[in-house]
Amino acid sequence: MAVILAAVLAVCGWLWRTRKKREYRRSEYRAETGKRYKKVENSPGTEGEYQTSLALEKRVRGNRRFVFNAYIPCRSGGSTETDIVMIHEKGIFVIENKNYSGRVKGRADREYWEHIQSGRRQTFYSPVYQNLGHVRHIRRLLEERGYRLPMVSVVVFNDRLDRLQVRRKGRDVIICRSRRASGAINRRLRRMERVLGERELEEVYEILKEQTRPFWWVRRGQKKRVEKLQRQRGNF
Repeated sequence: MAVILAAVLAVCGWLWRTRKKREYRRSEYRAETGKRYKKVENSPGTEGEYQTSLALEKRVRGNRRFVFNAYIPCRSGGSTETDIVMIHEKGIFVIENKNYSGRVKGRADREYWEHIQSGRRQTFYSPVYQNLGHVRHIRRLLEERGYRLPMVSVVVFNDRLDRLQVRRKGRDVIICRSRRASGAINRRLRRMERVLGERELEEVYEILKEQTRPFWWVRRGQKKRVEKLQRQRGNF
């Protein structure tokens, strides 16, 4: 009996993983990034990014395109890396994706938040402030190309987080878990007007897509800056 049960569980597991791989192959995330499924499932951050984009791909209404992991140039030199940018016919949604477990506490108008896990408390830089920089650099890049578009900052925590306690007062930003992201974005879209036709949307997509193919030294420089910030914030 135990052998039969083990065999049934193994078959169910194989069928589940096969379905997940098929879903991934059909996703816009794979089409845009070209990443292999094994690499995605073995990286918590990448897997969380994919799950958020999949939810948006399935449920966000209207004409839209996605750009992942773009290196947006900064005015002071260097670049900043975005997680997900959704170019929608009604505007630009800049999405910062966080993959935490435990609890997160903070305020949208405060620069540092708190992560609590297994009794340990750690301060980390506010993803709202982090994403404000992304929005600012994307706005400047598009304005230089002749596009002045409404932009919405979105901070998404993946569903493995136990509790999210964030006060939104003071900032016009969407803060939610991955499973609620599409609903929150659709509610915001209902209050927005269409600003991009199909041709303009594709032009904006190409502008941002160009930024996903940086030279190797740009990627290395960005990685070093992130590591330096993490060390500094760890000592905060």
